[in-house]
Amino acid sequence: MPKTVLPARRIVELDLLRGFFIIVIILDHLQFWPSPLQYLTGQGRLWVSAAEGFFIISGLLIGYLRAYKGARVPLKELSVKLIKRAATLWIWCVGITTAVLALTLYLPGDVSLLPKLPDTEYNSSLPALAGNILTMNYASDWIYFLRLYAIMLACTPIFLWCVRKKHTLLFIALMLGAYLVSLVFGIDEPALQWQVLYFGAALVGWKLEAILSWLKARPKIRQTVVIGLIATTLSTMVLSYFMVHGWSYVESPATSISLDTYVSLRANVDPIFSNNPMVLSRILLSFLWFSGLLALFHVIRKPLERTLGWLLLTFGHASLTAYCLQAVVLVFIVKFMEPTDNFWLNGFVGASVVLVLWSLMKVPLIQKLLPK
Repeated sequence: MPKTVLPARRIVELDLLRGFFIIVIILDHLQFWPSPLQYLTGQGRLWVSAAEGFFIISGLLIGYLRAYKGARVPLKELSVKLIKRAATLWIWCVGITTAVLALTLYLPGDVSLLPKLPDTEYNSSLPALAGNILTMNYASDWIYFLRLYAIMLACTPIFLWCVRKKHTLLFIALMLGAYLVSLVFGIDEPALQWQVLYFGAALVGWKLEAILSWLKARPKIRQTVVIGLIATTLSTMVLSYFMVHGWSYVESPATSISLDTYVSLRANVDPIFSNNPMVLSRILLSFLWFSGLLALFHVIRKPLERTLGWLLLTFGHASLTAYCLQAVVLVFIVKFMEPTDNFWLNGFVGASVVLVLWSLMKVPLIQKLLPK
């Protein structure tokens, strides 16, 4: 059968949103708090982080580009491309983890804001450490997405085979079964839980055009859905920010909630949105917040693209370049600088770091060398 590819249609909102997620991840890795930028990122401590959103976009695009648009491309050809891509990300994960580890150990300066060093079980000897890095048992926290993404890409041919053979329910059962097994037996492998975000989004991406066409034909329902998603997302984000960062408000004499009540609430609410393990309620909220932000970016796309497109689209179009780059560049920054108590100075440093990375991404050698 001759290969046919459906017409390409770039979804600008996804590029803008992916750029936003990358910037939030950079700022959260930097950890220069307090800062006005913490109201944008939540310091990476909200009920859902930008990492989940970034992962959902990856799965969504795999479903849209490989399962839907690539429906007539031979499965063997797609599988080879996916495995090669997974191998490329594995190489970069290993290389950047090694580089970050070496810079952490041998560069002078403070290490308190750097990714944690490997546990004793991983570095009992140099060969053991090398083996754990090569197998990705140990991957630097700042590059951990590459590990998860490489695993997901390697497993994606199974997803493509299932949807082509109309075994979608079987695949959903496998996806949820792997997730439940990891929870019930306490298997310490985050990929077994994060795969629900990736492959759940891939299933949506596979049917994305049908979903959008259905909504387009029903403008009143579409408007209600968009408004509802945005309102629910923003309100739960504000609630999440208060629940996580509410100490100063609770300790104020004017507050109506006591410290004991707040502590009790935190003790009961925090486990509901745990990411270790990744509980189902956090996964569901991740999809809600992603959908709400995507709806918001759709509504404000034109002014957003006009004012911040130069920044967001640069990061969004080459998100893996930015992700790999930040893992190395941030080591030098946090080794020789540290956050101050000055709210605005920390914000200035955070914004400057983002602009430095944006400038570096314009360098032809970096564009050619790092994965996109």
